[in-house]
Amino acid sequence: MKTAFLSLVFSVAGLLGTFAESLAGKRIVFLGDSITQGGTYVGMTSYYLQRLNPEKSFDVYSLGLSSETLSGLSEKGHAGGRFPRPCLLERMGRVLEKVKPEVIFACYGINCGIYQPLDKKRFGAFQSGVIKLIGQCRKAGVKKVFLVTPPIYDAQIKEGEFNYDHVMKIYAEWERSLQEDDVKVIDLHTAMRKARDARNQPFSRDKVHPGLEGHFLMARTILDGIGVKLPAEDVSVVTNDPLFKKVEALRKMRSQRWMNHIGYTRAKKVEPGDLGDTEEQVVAKQKEIDAMRRKK
Repeated sequence: MKTAFLSLVFSVAGLLGTFAESLAGKRIVFLGDSITQGGTYVGMTSYYLQRLNPEKSFDVYSLGLSSETLSGLSEKGHAGGRFPRPCLLERMGRVLEKVKPEVIFACYGINCGIYQPLDKKRFGAFQSGVIKLIGQCRKAGVKKVFLVTPPIYDAQIKEGEFNYDHVMKIYAEWERSLQEDDVKVIDLHTAMRKARDARNQPFSRDKVHPGLEGHFLMARTILDGIGVKLPAEDVSVVTNDPLFKKVEALRKMRSQRWMNHIGYTRAKKVEPGDLGDTEEQVVAKQKEIDAMRRKK
């Protein structure tokens, strides 16, 4: 009954406008691995939401953690043998308790297959992690979960060589097959593969972490997935905009402080700490952003 009601709420919101408009005023959390911790695509997503909806407010928390998985798996010798990959499920309860998100975007998979051939056990661990994420979100009252399929493994593969991107394609296909009333899948992998096949230059120099153009594509794919009509423009339009620079500076500051407030385990265990004056600074910086975007 609860799931059906929440689905109806978002359906009605969709009749009134895009998903973007229904996100206004809600606490929005982005979860993921090092790409999300780097966070440029999150900043670009927040920038477009604010720029294109100048009279609305968007409360975005960028909470990615490098090396993280949903599968709970780690390859032998990860990080030179210093520590295993962290798992989102270790900190998820604290994210839900402390942030109380109403909307979650989660982008996982690229680390979950631990860069090995497709394997039933590894694939099952990823599937189990996704289902547990959805279940925890429902229990905590999260209104909508957006699963973002994994980015591509950006490597030139010779015939007969192992192609890790094929593993990511299968992970993405499984996510797309999910049919949950309170879950929407945004297929980043297919969009990114199509874009990569149409260009000569890779999005990522190390096969995993996209540069600015890759983050730009990620943001635009996510925004397209929530019904935002975007202007046709180059990434430089965004990165050179003083408004983006302020939005991104706010994202970085808030991200670091909230990650320490929530706590996490990676190379070492970071115990949950005091948030201090973080939100007071967020309010002050957001006022500057609002003044800029409402002049445009």
